[in-house]
Parts: sequence; C-alpha cells; structure tokens
Amino acid sequence: MARVVTKDDCLAEIKRFFKYYMAYCQSPDPDAVREVLASTYSINDKLRKAGYPNFFDSDEFLAIKAIRNYAIHQAEIYNNARALPLASKVPVEAHLGILCLIPQDVIEAICENTNHEGSSAIEKSCVYYKDYVDIYPCIFNFGVQLFLYTERNSLDVSTGEYLEFKSSIEFERKHNYPHHVKGGFKLPHGGDVNEFIESSLHSIEQRNDLQNLLYSKEDGMFTFKGIS
Repeated sequence: MARVVTKDDCLAEIKRFFKYYMAYCQSPDPDAVREVLASTYSINDKLRKAGYPNFFDSDEFLAIKAIRNYAIHQAEIYNNARALPLASKVPVEAHLGILCLIPQDVIEAICENTNHEGSSAIEKSCVYYKDYVDIYPCIFNFGVQLFLYTERNSLDVSTGEYLEFKSSIEFERKHNYPHHVKGGFKLPHGGDVNEFIESSLHSIEQRNDLQNLLYSKEDGMFTFKGIS
C-alpha cells in the first residue's frame, strides 16, 4: 500500500527548493541548476498528491518541467551561469544580476521534445537572445510564486534560505516594488546585448568576489559599503 503524502513531506521539499535555489545563485557549478529543476518538479508532485493546489497553470512551472524532463531523460542542457558586472564602464539596466544561459539549439531541441503547452511556456517565461536563452527569470519567478503559495496555504518554513527570500519579498512590499520580473537587460546608451553577453559578462566567482568587496549583507539584503 502506497504511503500517503503529508504536509510534512511538502514542507521538506519546499525547504529543499529554497536551499538549492540559494545555493545555485552562488554556485558556478552547471549541475547546481539541475537540483533546482528537479526540486521544482518534485514540489508540484508532492503538493498534488497531498491534496494541495498544483502549479499546472504556471508557465514558469511548465517551462521548468519541460527543461527538467529533457535534462533527466534526453540529453545535457549545457547551461552556463553568468552574471552582469556589478561595476561596468557600460551602463546596464536589469532587474536580475544572474543569467542561466542555455544554447539556442538546445532550447529548440527541448521544445521539439515537449508538447505545445511546454514549448509555449518556455517562450513566455524565458528570455531569448541571439545564441542563448536565459532561463533564470523563469526560475526566479517560480521561486516568487512558490513563496506566495506557501503564505496562502500555510506552508511557510523557518530555514535560513526561506527567511532570506521572505526578507526580499517584505522589502518589495514595503516599497511597493513588483515581486515578479520580466528578465533580460538593456544597454540604455546603445550597444549590442548579444555582443555584451559574449564579451562582458562575469563568472559567478567574479560576481561573488566583487559583491563581498562592495556590499554588506544582512537578512538577505545588500547594502553598498564602498571600498576602503
């Protein structure tokens, strides 16, 4: 007889998602994103089996599901975590400082190996460039959806990663900032974003080093401290 999935099972997977998500944001390891994708899929499965509302109406979830299925059952996705420079000679406008780039031909293969619903969700929730597709806005927005879901369904947890995400949400509420992002970036003074991707993005290690140098962190929020 199959064991009934409980609220505690769901809470365990929610904890796992935010743990993997926060680790991914700091990690240059290409495999780190696989943990996020896998946990996203597992969260929906456990919530559904426990009788909670599912995420099948979320483009972000459907996109992640399609990418996860391809990565697990088909082939490598060759994702590359990169970062917009914290200090740049060229002005950059963006809501997110991290990009998770997958080659365009891999995304095309993923779309060919999923249904119309999945491929349409990828197009709606990810950001397309010339040679790459950035799936990080999709992952970020799903994280927001999941957090808001935990509030609505009394599934909040007390891990450090969850509370850090909560601090960001509360900061946005206090200042009337939107929680979800469109993703992508602009060069407001002109320039080719595709060329910028090829030549001017930083590694995650470079971003972390510069962030530690320039900013102090408290309760998940960063404050500029300058260079002494």
